[in-house]
Amino acid sequence: MAKSSAKPEILYHFTNLVGLSAILSTRHISLTESNLNIRDGNCGVVWLTSSPDSKNHGLKFDNTIPVELDKTIIRIALLNKPSFKQWDGWSDSKGMDGDYKSSLIASAKAEETYMTWYISETEIPVGDFIKVENTMTSEVISVENSLKSMPEVKTLKANFLNVIDGYIASQSMHLQVLLLNVREAIQRALPDATEKISWEMPTFWKGRNIIHFAAQKNHLGIYPGAEAMKHFAPRLTEYKTSKGAIQFPYKSFGEEQLKLIAEIAEWCGKKWKIRNRK
Repeated sequence: MAKSSAKPEILYHFTNLVGLSAILSTRHISLTESNLNIRDGNCGVVWLTSSPDSKNHGLKFDNTIPVELDKTIIRIALLNKPSFKQWDGWSDSKGMDGDYKSSLIASAKAEETYMTWYISETEIPVGDFIKVENTMTSEVISVENSLKSMPEVKTLKANFLNVIDGYIASQSMHLQVLLLNVREAIQRALPDATEKISWEMPTFWKGRNIIHFAAQKNHLGIYPGAEAMKHFAPRLTEYKTSKGAIQFPYKSFGEEQLKLIAEIAEWCGKKWKIRNRK
């Protein structure tokens, strides 16, 4: 894609419904992993693009992703700032390996779009938003009205070595114990997995995302993927489910649900090992 010297006035940040809820609760877009692939020099960024089209940015790799996790649905528009940097030049200045960079672009099918990518190295407050819209329904979301109904949640400074701690600490006190128990259950089931934040959620990763969990308004969301949903379907009849998600209501959450989550996580881990051997 040919480089352009024209500086766009408007940039866009895409996220999902879960991510929008987190943004409104914390009053800002938080930093996420930069994909620099440099262990000692990795840092957090907010990903932006000058393109209003969500296609070919690596936002959606799987059509079975539940609607609430689809990062093409919510589009946030904001004015470009001098501090925002075009990703192509920024990644080169940070020493990103050329082969890795090419593979990253190819995996996102972004050969024609990567020059529209920008990053912010600082969190972006909701006060900078020009417009928030649901691309599926064309609904314009009023940030002002949404904030009135959501108490502000104070978050810890981003720590990319222990991000799940920060996620849990940002939740209300009555949810923190539940989330710690869920995390511990999954840790026991997947002792070799790495913890990270992916799709705005606590994630257990080992070469690929194995399972996610997230605190929702009235339920705990578990996101093990479509294959796990099919395998465990006979045991999930009492829960609300979608293509790749299970909803465990807080009011009935207990040891039975923890054991089921651990079993699902363990099954997902074994499935990953089988695939990895091929």
